[in-house]
Amino acid sequence: MEQTFQHDYLEKLFDKRWLEKRTIILERDNRCCTICGSSEKLVVHHKQYHYIKKLQRLSDPWDYDNKYLITLCDSCHSKGHSKFNVPTKYI
Repeated sequence: MEQTFQHDYLEKLFDKRWLEKRTIILERDNRCCTICGSSEKLVVHHKQYHYIKKLQRLSDPWDYDNKYLITLCDSCHSKGHSKFNVPTKYI
């Protein structure tokens, strides 16, 4: 189950809709990590996940309001995931 989710999620990160949304967030955050200011190895991080109960699945990565997305460098992103769980909102 977990592997299937990860595979499906990784595929979605190459979807045109996510790539467009990612560009918007990177530009909003001046293409810098919002924690350390680095401009290397940037990722767009979801501050929370939205689980759609009716569909029994997470929202697609591009369907989140921009306020739930933030630019981080790979290092800060990894550190954050090791210290904190990303909360899930059930909708």
